[in-house]
Amino acid sequence: MSYGFGFPAVSDLRLSVTRRGPRVSIGPRIATIRGGRRAAHAAEPGSWSVWSQLAGGGRGRRRVVAQRGEVDVWQGQRAHLDALLALHEVPMVRAAPPEVPRAEPVDAGDVRRELRRAATEDVPLTRIRSWRSARRAADRTAGTEAARRQQQQDAAHDERQQAASAWWDALLDNDEVVVLDQLERAFERDELPATPLAVAGATIHLVISADTPDRLIGKREPTVDDDGAHTMAIMSKPHRHELYVQAICSAILAVAAETFAVAPGLDHAEVAVIAPGHPAGPAVISLCALSREVVLPHGAERVAIDDLPLAAEQDQVRLVMERYGQARAPRPLPPEDASVERLLAILEVEG
Repeated sequence: MSYGFGFPAVSDLRLSVTRRGPRVSIGPRIATIRGGRRAAHAAEPGSWSVWSQLAGGGRGRRRVVAQRGEVDVWQGQRAHLDALLALHEVPMVRAAPPEVPRAEPVDAGDVRRELRRAATEDVPLTRIRSWRSARRAADRTAGTEAARRQQQQDAAHDERQQAASAWWDALLDNDEVVVLDQLERAFERDELPATPLAVAGATIHLVISADTPDRLIGKREPTVDDDGAHTMAIMSKPHRHELYVQAICSAILAVAAETFAVAPGLDHAEVAVIAPGHPAGPAVISLCALSREVVLPHGAERVAIDDLPLAAEQDQVRLVMERYGQARAPRPLPPEDASVERLLAILEVEG
């Protein structure tokens, strides 16, 4: 079987598996993901707090009644799950041609007063005639000096505007350096768990790093029992994996939408979801290809599709994700497949 996705080799993408857990490093200034006893996500700068474990899991009482301080745990986990599943519902802010603001016009009166002070600074007030002569000389040059400063200010503004316009043209032309830098900054700013890999024409290749279901989703779910009490009930495996898949799909849509919003020259996005901490070892658990017109048509502020698997069934997007067993857990994609093999080839795995 061949999925038909392309992931060009990138020299600065590394995945290491150590005794402390998995670690993914992708490029300079890009996020690192560490796994160990407890999920910890960090970016330089920024963070991916929405993809960090907030609560749940571990041993202990089978049913924890949230009282007093535990209410915070319940609310935190509820907010965490809600954020994971609604990541793609956040309105997008589209990039626009940069307009460098102009500084305030040079004030001729300020210039005249400045020149007067400079001209009379060393003239004693007792020498009234010399003092007045210096002021008159300053007044004669004030107009010319104000015009010179205004011209200099306008030239500096025009130079900055030309540089900004050149940057915008490069962004529209999908210059790889400009696009990757733009996306890195956008993902860090909005705390999206993604890293741009490469640009090929109007297509961007992206990687999303997802933690394990136990760490990302947790083992307990905040619920309200029949008595109205807030509880942290143990979550069934099928439900946990379903939430996990929903979170991954939401992240794919959010990352693709953000990409199309801030890089207007791109028309297609190919997204790979990798799980560094998968029990079977570092794995690719999903591949997805999306187009701008389906995800974020021109002029739209929100993602146009809400259900990624349904969109795949309707041939709006290409989504590869295999699930198995009664728990319907995502299965790592076969490493021998051409698309997966190309992606894994750029990962440097260390024991």
